[in-house]
Amino acid sequence: MSVTVLFLLLTTASSAQNDGETTFKKICSACHTIGKGRLVGPDLANVDQRRPEDWIIRFIKSSQTVIKGGDKYADSLFKAFNQMPMPDQTNLNEVQINDVIVYIKANSSATTNAAVAIVADSLTGDAKRGQDLFVGNIRFANNGPTCNSCHNVNLEGFISGGALAKDLSQTVTRLSVAGVKGVISGLPFPQMKQSYETRPLKAQEVADVVAFLKFADKVAATQTTSKVENKMLIGGITGFMMLLILFSFFWMKRKQQPVNNAIFKRQLKSF
Repeated sequence: MSVTVLFLLLTTASSAQNDGETTFKKICSACHTIGKGRLVGPDLANVDQRRPEDWIIRFIKSSQTVIKGGDKYADSLFKAFNQMPMPDQTNLNEVQINDVIVYIKANSSATTNAAVAIVADSLTGDAKRGQDLFVGNIRFANNGPTCNSCHNVNLEGFISGGALAKDLSQTVTRLSVAGVKGVISGLPFPQMKQSYETRPLKAQEVADVVAFLKFADKVAATQTTSKVENKMLIGGITGFMMLLILFSFFWMKRKQQPVNNAIFKRQLKSF
């Protein structure tokens, strides 16, 4: 009897770990690793030793709710990772989240709590080709939408992109090269997933776009780029000053004689 119970427990644990692995790779791995260092979010090795299980479940379901609820640890974590909000995973139930925790536990070790450098990808990216892919001069192999339909990069002589999503001028500084690669490959955000899940980028395309963003990040730190808002502000002030001068000219001309000067002249003629 005891052997049967033990067998059932082991089978259940193995099943939970397998299910957790599937969920982790599908949803979590774009932003997190287990023992391989930080990406967009923190390394999750031994996360169960840092926070209680119920806290982890609440945070996965809605991190911003935990943060706005006054949790100091959650707030410090949010600030430490460039205030990049973790997408809510309300589609996951507690069983699925527990399976992910089981998988993380099984793949953690006491020595992986500290961040470990990510091994660089073997593919070398071409920044010029990445720029062409970003703006659509070269189409993605799977016909995914161009990056600049939603994102902008501030570079001199570069066509401005969309404003539907975050500006990517210094995204490498915010997320690191590995983090940017993880986001592009893993599609952690709903809009990205909807746009690219059935039309994913090829590995070389990811490397090229990352190389371009790395170049843009380096340039953005040193150049002064004129923004549309600044041009509009300067144009508005200049237009206002011209109107003020024009109105002043007409006002001064009008005040050279009384308003009823024509009436006075007619009255003088009548005498």
